[in-house]
Amino acid sequence: MQPFRFISHSIIHSKGHWRKRIQRPPLNVNYILLSFHRHHSTSSGRNSSTSTSTSTSTSGGNHGNEKSSSSVGTIIEQLPPHFLRFSSRDFYDPATHQRTDVLFDPTDGRPMTEGDHVDDDNVIIESITCTTKDNKDENYHVLFKDGHKAKFSSDWVQVQVHRLDCGHSPPLVDISHILPRIPWSNLTQENLRTKNVMSVSFDDIVLSDDYEDYQSRALEILFQYGILLVPSTPTQDGGAGVSALASALSGSAYKKSANASSFVHYRTCRRGQNNLTSSSSTEYLPSAMEGPFRTLYGVIWSTHSANMPEGVSLADSSYGNGALPLHTDMTYYRDPPGLQIFTMVSPASIGGESIFADGLAVAERMRSDYPEEFDVLCRTSRRYRSIDTGTGWHLEANGPVFKAMDRNQNCADPSKWKMGVERWGAVVGVRHNDLDRLPDLPPWHVMEDGNRHDEKDYYSQLKNAHNVLNRLLASDEFRLEVALKPGETVVVANQRCLHGRKSFLTKQVPRSIMGCYVSQDDLESRFRWMMKGHCTFQ
Repeated sequence: MQPFRFISHSIIHSKGHWRKRIQRPPLNVNYILLSFHRHHSTSSGRNSSTSTSTSTSTSGGNHGNEKSSSSVGTIIEQLPPHFLRFSSRDFYDPATHQRTDVLFDPTDGRPMTEGDHVDDDNVIIESITCTTKDNKDENYHVLFKDGHKAKFSSDWVQVQVHRLDCGHSPPLVDISHILPRIPWSNLTQENLRTKNVMSVSFDDIVLSDDYEDYQSRALEILFQYGILLVPSTPTQDGGAGVSALASALSGSAYKKSANASSFVHYRTCRRGQNNLTSSSSTEYLPSAMEGPFRTLYGVIWSTHSANMPEGVSLADSSYGNGALPLHTDMTYYRDPPGLQIFTMVSPASIGGESIFADGLAVAERMRSDYPEEFDVLCRTSRRYRSIDTGTGWHLEANGPVFKAMDRNQNCADPSKWKMGVERWGAVVGVRHNDLDRLPDLPPWHVMEDGNRHDEKDYYSQLKNAHNVLNRLLASDEFRLEVALKPGETVVVANQRCLHGRKSFLTKQVPRSIMGCYVSQDDLESRFRWMMKGHCTFQ
């Protein structure tokens, strides 16, 4: 593997505009390149068509050149006409972005059964013209048979073609050709602490005048690497700073009200010279619209049980001082949190180093080197559980270790189904915690005929796949060890990166980490808004 060097990359402003450029210093990190970062032009042939016969004419205004194309093989012609017709902006409310072509009774809301607003014949495309700027396609103008005109940006079209190639990947994978997710390995704590590469300070994200730029940089790092270091996080404010950080990286992009946003509330108090202290901090944690995700462990949690409020669950091995194997959190939730925020309050006297690993890098190594085992961990749903008899919680959820895009989904023709590793597209989630995992039951078709041989094969394949996963997670190549200092926060994408710790001893001050979760939906909302115009809407 070749060392990866960071290059200068534009920061994306949270309101969707390109604003600031930060030069990233070079970093020698071995990495594994994901197969889905690239267009599939060499395999699918879909992206190989180019505009070969165009007539060019001058267009007025700022349109630049206009290429007319009724039969030219432009990239937009790779998309189905039906999809393009119903993606037209005219079918969406400009204020709510909801569809306006759904037919229902305006009095009682009953759905109408007489088809769509548009007849099938009128989905036919009459012509396509493309406006260019600086010799690059900017907008496609599509004329349909019934005279309807629709305009699509070139960026949006490329994303939809990418979705088609990747098997209809979720929007956050769609933009990988614009802002690639970068798996990492052989990372060191010195790499993690490199400013503006994988580290952005708390003051920059929360308190600075340029906080929007720094929040965008932090989100960009989280999207690409799934891990972010935030130094200088306050630790003596009862969690108000951690709550503000969670709010800054999640939920709505436009935060204005101190009564609705813990980020704005905290920023207002701190910049108003109202210092937050542990004795008065609870008043600085308002009931906000976004930010920390409430779980059975409360809103702001601490690994030191004496600091936890009454009534929250303590039924977790993190409250001991033993080592913890690499895992993702809340595997027993139907949709585990998107972010986990760890802030070191007081390190252990001996040991207690935090361990992190990129589940995406591990998954891609298995895809390339252990395809059969990768296939098993993609298609086998495993069950996880959390029980707290003291507070009355009983949570269970199912899911594969690697959640990958299923290329057979929505394909009704079994003869076209892809088998084995070819079935799986981009990995979009990791769910793994052996301490919470329950024994596996074979699927119904294995037990249907009572064939003990099939049953034995099922468990044998699963054991082999799990052993490969364990070997990789035990390898120093994938393990990032960090001795966190007081005030250092690590933010991890919980559905991508795994975390654990070494055992520890305390002599005087107990090892204590406080933190919180952010929901996956709140996180993805910020990712989409950061890249406005490149995802699901124009």
